[in-house]
This record gives sequence, C-alpha cells and structure tokens, in this order.
Amino acid sequence: MSLGIQTYQGAVNPSHQQANFYRLPAASDENHYRLFQFGAGENHVQLLVSPAKRVTIYFGYRGDHSMIQLLLLTDALRRSGAEQIDLLLPYMPGARQDRVCNVGEALSVKVYASLINQQQYASVSVFDPHSDVTAALLDRVQVIDNYSFVAAIAAQLTGELVLVSPDAGANKKVFGLAKALKGMPVIRADKHRDVVNGHIIATEVFCDDLSGKTCLIVDDICAGGRTFIELAIKLKQKGAQSVILIVSHYEDKANELALRDAGIDRLFCTDSLGTPTHISSEFCDCHAVLSYMNY
Repeated sequence: MSLGIQTYQGAVNPSHQQANFYRLPAASDENHYRLFQFGAGENHVQLLVSPAKRVTIYFGYRGDHSMIQLLLLTDALRRSGAEQIDLLLPYMPGARQDRVCNVGEALSVKVYASLINQQQYASVSVFDPHSDVTAALLDRVQVIDNYSFVAAIAAQLTGELVLVSPDAGANKKVFGLAKALKGMPVIRADKHRDVVNGHIIATEVFCDDLSGKTCLIVDDICAGGRTFIELAIKLKQKGAQSVILIVSHYEDKANELALRDAGIDRLFCTDSLGTPTHISSEFCDCHAVLSYMNY
C-alpha cells in the first residue's frame, strides 16, 4: 500500500556525501531516504545517504501513521551515526486536546509529547501551539510564536487594522501579538460551547462599532471554520469594512462558500498541515511555515 511518498532507487549511503536535513513527508526531490509500507501495514525506512553528526528533521504531521515514520526515521539516523537530532515541529499533534473535559477521555497532547520526548531530540521547535500545555510537556522545547507570520500579512493590507481575539482562550496570545505589532488595537470576542458535543451555542463581540475597520481574526487553527463563520457575521453586523482570517494551521476542511457568505474576505494560513486543496488560491494565501521557524 503506497503512502504517496516519493521513493528513490539508488546506491545506499554513498561515502562522498552526508545529509543534515530530512523532511517528512518527503519532498518530491528527496534522495536521502526512502519509505515504504509492508502488506500487513508496517512502515519501513531506509537511509540512502549517511547522516551528518548533527541533523535536523522537519516533521509535517499527516496523521498518526506519520508519527511512526518519524520514530523510524529517528531510529535509523541514530543507528547510522547521527549524534544530535533537532526536530522542527510546525504542528503539534494533539495540542487542542490539552485537558480532559469528559469522563473516559485521554489527554492526547501528553501522549504525543511522551512519544516525542522518548526520542531525546537535542531541541524541539514548535510553531504556534494551541496553548502553554504543549511547552510544559515537551523537553528542550522552543516555542515559535506567530508574530512574524501575522506581521508579514499585515504589511500587505491597507486601512485601519484591528486584531480580533476569537475567544477568551486566545486573549493572552493576541494581546502579546498586539504588543509585538506596536500596539495594534484588539477587539475581544468569546464563544460559548456545549462541552459534551463541542457545538457553539453563542458568539459575542465586545465592541459597539467597527465601521471602516479591517478586522484581523487571528487564531492557531482552523478546522471546520464554524468559530470564524459565527464571529465574522457578528463583526460585519457591527460595521466591519473587511474581515481577514489568519490561522497558523489549516486543516483544509472548511467550506469556502460558507466562509465567504459569513463575510470573510481573505484567508491566510501556513502549509504546516499541507497546502490547501479544497479552497481556492484566490481566496486563500498559504505561506511556507519553514520560513517562520528560525531555520
């Protein structure tokens, strides 16, 4: 069964070169290693070039099978001579499930963090994780904020810009972002959810008049987009001239028509979860996350 990963047939571990950067999923021109899957479902990795003493793995999470690929690649690198391995983690799996809300649930982020910690990476760089829980659970972690990402987008826009914090949980991060953006004004919002089924019951925006404002909704992740749809409707009702959605991680599941109908004019994201395919490039501007990861 193919995993859709580029393979390379060639000499194993040529002595005249060493590799110090590995990307998962493999780039189309990857020639440092190959991955395949046995008939029973097990993943397998084979290095094709000897690793350097210190290497970096860029790990783009693409489902739980990709976690196994990361562990196998890490093991293969160590067995082949890599002494220090740095991990670039643009998206932390399980980060949204950082507390147990209902009886019988797992604390997902702790499970994923434990798997990563067991590998004893020299450093783990995480881009805009959902909450502080991720940083508390990972060893030798460097959290990379979304400041430069949002600043790059804001520089492209005109008009009177205001940041919108989509809920109480985002306030700390958005106020920190506002300070980094030289005091850009912040509009607070909040949503009320049913903790059993996760449905949004109501959305509030704590501002009376947004006439002429370009509202930048900033959050870490967009899944189905319901939070932002409800919020955009409220912002437009209060007179917002334009609504821009900026998310660090986009799951490629939101309905573009529903986002547009709610009043969202543009979507900006990174490719931390892959390049969007179910939404038009005219509406969505996807940035390469690696350029914001201090690498």
